[in-house]
Amino acid sequence: MSGSLYIKTNEVETLWKSSKDACKICYPFEDFEYGIREFAIYDKNGYLL
Repeated sequence: MSGSLYIKTNEVETLWKSSKDACKICYPFEDFEYGIREFAIYDKNGYLL
Protein backbone atom coordinates (compact mmCIF):
# COMPACT_ATOMS: atom_id res chain seq x y z
CA MET A 1 0.00 0.00 0.00
CA SER A 2 1.10 3.52 -0.63
CA GLY A 3 -0.47 6.68 0.78
CA SER A 4 -1.83 8.06 4.02
CA LEU A 5 -4.77 6.99 6.14
CA TYR A 6 -7.10 9.49 7.77
CA ILE A 7 -9.24 8.66 10.79
CA LYS A 8 -12.15 11.03 11.33
CA THR A 9 -13.22 11.59 14.93
CA ASN A 10 -14.93 14.22 17.05
CA GLU A 11 -12.46 13.38 19.84
CA VAL A 12 -9.17 14.30 18.17
CA GLU A 13 -7.65 15.77 21.36
CA THR A 14 -8.48 12.62 23.33
CA LEU A 15 -7.00 10.43 20.58
CA TRP A 16 -3.85 12.60 20.53
CA LYS A 17 -3.40 12.38 24.31
CA SER A 18 -3.73 8.59 24.27
CA SER A 19 -1.40 8.12 21.25
CA LYS A 20 1.39 10.69 21.53
CA ASP A 21 3.59 8.81 23.99
CA ALA A 22 3.07 5.40 22.39
CA CYS A 23 3.85 6.19 18.74
CA LYS A 24 6.42 7.77 16.47
CA ILE A 25 5.08 11.26 15.69
CA CYS A 26 5.20 12.74 12.20
CA TYR A 27 3.76 16.07 13.34
CA PRO A 28 1.98 17.05 16.58
CA PHE A 29 -1.64 18.03 17.14
CA GLU A 30 -2.48 21.43 15.70
CA ASP A 31 -5.27 23.59 14.30
CA PHE A 32 -4.81 24.38 10.63
CA GLU A 33 -6.01 27.66 9.09
CA TYR A 34 -8.35 25.76 6.75
CA GLY A 35 -10.40 24.53 9.75
CA ILE A 36 -9.00 21.06 10.36
CA ARG A 37 -7.58 19.85 13.69
CA GLU A 38 -5.17 16.99 13.17
CA PHE A 39 -1.93 15.23 13.96
CA ALA A 40 0.02 12.50 12.22
CA ILE A 41 1.69 9.38 13.59
CA TYR A 42 3.34 6.34 12.08
CA ASP A 43 2.01 2.87 12.76
CA LYS A 44 4.33 -0.03 13.60
CA ASN A 45 4.83 -0.73 9.86
CA GLY A 46 5.76 2.87 9.06
CA TYR A 47 2.45 3.88 7.49
CA LEU A 48 1.30 7.43 8.09
CA LEU A 49 -1.95 7.76 10.03
